[in-house]
Amino acid sequence: MCLCLFYKQADPVIYSYMNINLQGSMHRYFIFALVLLLSCGVKQPMDVSNAVQVETGSIFVDSDPQGAAIFLDNKPQNAVTPDTLKNVPIGKHSIKIFLQGYKTWLDSFTVSVKKDTVEKVVFQPQEFIDKSYLYISTVPDSAVIFIDGNNTGFLTPDTLEVEPGQHEIKALKNGFEVLVWNKEAQVNMLDTLSGQLSIFQRVMLESFGNVGCVPCVQGAKNLERFIEEHSGGHYALFEYFANWPQPNDPFYHVAPKDVDQRVNYYQAYSLPTLKMNGATNVDAKDYDQIINNYNAALASQNAPLAVSIRKRKSDSRLHIQIRLYDRENVLVNNQLRLFVALAEDSLHYDNPGGNGLTEFNFVFRQFLSSREGDVIHSTVFTYDKEWPSAWNYSHSKVIAFIQDVASKKIIQTSIN
Repeated sequence: MCLCLFYKQADPVIYSYMNINLQGSMHRYFIFALVLLLSCGVKQPMDVSNAVQVETGSIFVDSDPQGAAIFLDNKPQNAVTPDTLKNVPIGKHSIKIFLQGYKTWLDSFTVSVKKDTVEKVVFQPQEFIDKSYLYISTVPDSAVIFIDGNNTGFLTPDTLEVEPGQHEIKALKNGFEVLVWNKEAQVNMLDTLSGQLSIFQRVMLESFGNVGCVPCVQGAKNLERFIEEHSGGHYALFEYFANWPQPNDPFYHVAPKDVDQRVNYYQAYSLPTLKMNGATNVDAKDYDQIINNYNAALASQNAPLAVSIRKRKSDSRLHIQIRLYDRENVLVNNQLRLFVALAEDSLHYDNPGGNGLTEFNFVFRQFLSSREGDVIHSTVFTYDKEWPSAWNYSHSKVIAFIQDVASKKIIQTSIN
């Protein structure tokens, strides 16, 4: 807990989360500012305009023959050759293509994108001499089909042409476990692959901090360590930045009403605070406690409800579709709400507050849903947002979770 002491006449009062009336004598101003500086290390608001801005360039991609699906860093771009990928962050990126009945002469190109320039990539895919055919289907459908580690851009159910021989086929759908087949494809033969996707269980971690909160530093370090040691992805994590002890916290002011609502909902009036699956309080400063609670939560996480997220960015707009798959009528509970949030990693500020942190990950940006959660009247939800130019899309995530607003229990979470 970040505790700061101030004095009114001769009575000490614990400073936690309250509206402080700053009207009064100059003596009170002085005592208040002095004790804040000594006890919490909170400095005067700093200029936070030095956040790193994203610089971009473009990549022109072509192929012979044309009409191949384009992938940037293994992600489909909803584009086919020839086309220009715009607003690509500067630095190195991989470019791949997929064209049915063809194999690429080069598996991929690595392109170094420079600011305000257009790089050019041309593929020469080679046609299969002999062909085999695979019909791939899943329950539920619309899983992305990967062949030998390459994203084909096609969704189940569909029939694909492949080269005869041994292949690894994967079906990936957000919110579900990966389904894998190993198949020997025969010349001029049609093989059928089908299966049911298992729900991917996730634990939700919601952290509360502030750039002026000194005890929050250890909590942030523990969560960074947690991420480094847990690569399986069975969790979603973001941090709300409250407005005390540093009122000018730059992350708080992005969506202050959203943060205030979650602070009040959880009564998170001391910092740092960590909530696991909504209903469990965890000491963020105690790494062993984080691990023990996470392992217990994951072991008991068996919700028969899947949350699947599809997102795409078109020019300056973000388009999101959330689909719910309810296998045991979980959604009959009228206290359940859908929350959809944006979070961003890899943020740098030279000196945003008084606790010394300059690098920030898993930062809550805002809710796309209502901040109180959307009533679940359907199994399909869509959201649309103008993308802020200062936000880095490649480092941003959509997190969706279903919460019982009466018990505060989060029953399922997904991230994309």
